[in-house]
Amino acid sequence: MRSILDFAEFLQKKWAVGEVSVGKEMLIELAGGLENSKTFSGDMIEIQKRLRDEWE
Repeated sequence: MRSILDFAEFLQKKWAVGEVSVGKEMLIELAGGLENSKTFSGDMIEIQKRLRDEWE
């Protein structure tokens, strides 16, 4: 339990001093990041089936 509180305090301090940047730029940097991924290439239905089968 203490480690969770320590982590929460760490995050709070990080946000307070502005070390974490959140905004449109961050999302834009992620856009298109999976276009060459083997996991997410091919037919969309087959991708969904393959990912669902991993959880069964």
